Amino acid sequence: MSEVPKQIIIVRSTKSYEEALTAAKDAAKKLGKKLDLRELGPNAKTGLTLSEAACKTGGSDEKDFPYYPARGDGNADNDDYISVEYSNAYKNLSGGYYIVVAGIQDVEAKKLLAEVKAVFKDAYGKRTVVWYGPMD
Repeated sequence: MSEVPKQIIIVRSTKSYEEALTAAKDAAKKLGKKLDLRELGPNAKTGLTLSEAACKTGGSDEKDFPYYPARGDGNADNDDYISVEYSNAYKNLSGGYYIVVAGIQDVEAKKLLAEVKAVFKDAYGKRTVVWYGPMD
């Protein structure tokens, strides 16, 4: 179990989940990428959460509700789909924001960031870490 350094590609950050969702749909369309909300919805306590049913029936690694599994945690894989995440789950990010994420990549990777910035000039990459190891 360890933390793996990564770059998170952020298209937009906002305090409003509805604004983030609208921006994520727009980003998916303009970038031609899959939108995957990972069955998460807004929650006042954790920012985002899986549904109570998913938590109680074993649809998540955690049985407590609310539960927010941060994108990338567990496997530390690189990816390039669009999602809405909550900034509190990531080191080196300001807390309290819904962030529209276009990908999580190795720190040195620049190709995806360049592709996203070609469409969204204000997009940026932020260094963070994701947890690698079993999810129990």
